[in-house]
Amino acid sequence: MFSRPLIFCLLFLFLIQGCRSKEGGGESEEQEIRPIVPVKIDTIQERNAVVTISAVGKTDALRKEKFYSPISGKIISMKAFVGNTLHRRDTVAVIQSKESYAAINGAEAMARSAATSEKKAEAERLLKTARSTQSVVSVLSKFDGVVSSRTASEGELVPENGELMTMVDLSTVDFLADIPVGDVPLLAIGERADVEFPSLPGKIYPAVVEAINPQADEQSQTVFARLKFQQPHSAQLPILRTDIMGTAIIYLGVRPHALFVPRSAVLRDDENNTYSIVIVTQDSLAKSVSVSVKSRTDSSVEITGPGLRAGLPVITEGNYSLADSTRVTVAQRD
Repeated sequence: MFSRPLIFCLLFLFLIQGCRSKEGGGESEEQEIRPIVPVKIDTIQERNAVVTISAVGKTDALRKEKFYSPISGKIISMKAFVGNTLHRRDTVAVIQSKESYAAINGAEAMARSAATSEKKAEAERLLKTARSTQSVVSVLSKFDGVVSSRTASEGELVPENGELMTMVDLSTVDFLADIPVGDVPLLAIGERADVEFPSLPGKIYPAVVEAINPQADEQSQTVFARLKFQQPHSAQLPILRTDIMGTAIIYLGVRPHALFVPRSAVLRDDENNTYSIVIVTQDSLAKSVSVSVKSRTDSSVEITGPGLRAGLPVITEGNYSLADSTRVTVAQRD
């Protein structure tokens, strides 16, 4: 027979063991009912990153010149119209001096008002002399180009240095890119670039950086970089004109061993202007990791951050508002 104290001790031990078993069973049940979120994942990829600058801008002509009248007088001949092609030393306009214009105009008025044959003969003699001795100046084209605007017409009186027309040499059409001031130190003469125009879809125009303006625009805080097109001018002439808006992608070099994730894997906090991704731990738990964005392509984003490495699983769908330590299951692997 067991003594009464021993019986009480055994009952007490059984009671403690039962409580522990219930507590253990509660934890197991709690783990079993923890929600499991289905997600799609991909892995962080390592490859070389092409470092670029994207800049908007427009085409311009390196040779674009206005023509002015060298004397004050009357335009007696002007055959150049907007869109006409002129060659070097072609006559743009012929200007009659104001003195000659006044002499001829006066003699013609005298001939019209002559009341007698003697006065009419005198007027015709003066008119013939004025016409034979008149002073005219021809304005010649200085280069091959196309007339882009005309501000005077035949028969008009123009002052000295009065504007006649503007001509553009289309073989000198380049691209002026607006480079943000912060990107200027990365830029160098001779960098390769591709220029695209929304109005000319499907066409890419290779170019190189030919010149960088030393002065920034006060309002936009950008610097003009002149990009020279590399394709033959004969291919450009039918298409490129001045003032066509476009975008230049300037290639600065290659950054090796860069880490990329799909664009859908990157989450942006608009309030704090920060970025993050959600990775999957070995225990199938979600973990948010802060990252910095370096560059982008159409389908991927280059990132940097602590503990990142190639091959690490990253959530591409189901990552939005996913709390840390949430257990996930892979619904699809991209």
